Amino acid sequence: MRAFRPLPYAVTALVLAGTLTGVAGCASTSDSTGTGQPVATGTGAVKRLEVTITGTTVTPPPAQVEVPVGTTLELVVTSDHDDELHAHGFDDEATLEAGVPTTLRLTATEPGVYDVETHEPALTLLSIAVR
Repeated sequence: MRAFRPLPYAVTALVLAGTLTGVAGCASTSDSTGTGQPVATGTGAVKRLEVTITGTTVTPPPAQVEVPVGTTLELVVTSDHDDELHAHGFDDEATLEAGVPTTLRLTATEPGVYDVETHEPALTLLSIAVR
């Protein structure tokens, strides 16, 4: 009989939790262009999005998240490996430790489109469109 190995189950649970919380936890609606991309609502509010990295797979898949100026995006990233997280345009970085959720609070102050990515491997997690 095989021994119970909790690590694969824990990683699967983290992936599922990140996917479900990221979809249900982010107060968003579809944009008016009909593309189905997330659009954060309200100004001066805090919006939360959870992302999970497993190898080179990003969940939910990379997309553009629209936020109004003044909104803070609370990005919670859990990776299965150690890495660096970088948010262009916000000039903010964080160290990712394998299996440990890392929170980056990004306040949208300047209109533009900014990528959030990791370094090893180079992955784009999302683009933030500040309007």
